[in-house]
Amino acid sequence: MSPSEILFEIGGLPFVNPVFNSMKLLTLVAVVRKNIEGSELPLTDYLQPDFATNLYNRHIEGAPTFPPHQPLGKAELYMLTEAKSNLKALLPEWTNLLDLPIKIYKLTNEQVSLTNPVLPQQMFLGEAAFTTITDLEELLVHELSHIWSSLIAEIYDFQLKGSSNNYILPSGTGDKNPRGVLLACLFAVSAVNYHRRLLASGSERARPERLDYLHQYFLKSLATLKTSTELSEIGKLITSRLDSFSNDLTTDTIQG
Repeated sequence: MSPSEILFEIGGLPFVNPVFNSMKLLTLVAVVRKNIEGSELPLTDYLQPDFATNLYNRHIEGAPTFPPHQPLGKAELYMLTEAKSNLKALLPEWTNLLDLPIKIYKLTNEQVSLTNPVLPQQMFLGEAAFTTITDLEELLVHELSHIWSSLIAEIYDFQLKGSSNNYILPSGTGDKNPRGVLLACLFAVSAVNYHRRLLASGSERARPERLDYLHQYFLKSLATLKTSTELSEIGKLITSRLDSFSNDLTTDTIQG
């Protein structure tokens, strides 16, 4: 299937499009991984985090290693359970997205959170991620957006081969490639949708100032993408879809 056919089949983008079909994407990714491995296992086996990470570690030159980490503690596991429960109650249409098989670890350095497209379905959360339940909820949406979007990139990469690493994110973080900017743009939309729903719910935890910041982050990332000449066909298609949401972001999404 072509990039446009892939996006049509999966109904667009996770945490963004109303008709995003998570099960269709997982099936396509499982087939991609099956073809890379050259084996005949049940498709569900290819969707397990450790299998996927080991697969890419064997087949990608210079694959990254795990950052410094340790298992989550009991209090952190409890907060994670609460955060996922809160998100499902607030955004029930995201339930399938929140139930993706992933492994979550505690970072032992100063980073707040981390995922990597070549460490599929692995999430790392730092001490600061557990400051408040709202912080944790946003970071779960943030990093799950990265993970789901990276699944699309396993089928077709978002950038051209040999793309540069001279892009700067709105946060000031440099040395990014076009894929990194697009992943940042996608997380910003997802986090905006979360905060808009939190605000609309009347929750005392709503953070209008954070919503404004993330909306501006999205617009600035999008502006960077629109001037890039290093996006692949699917990267351009996704940027176009995000552009269509730039003036009308909504949290009233229903995803499968």
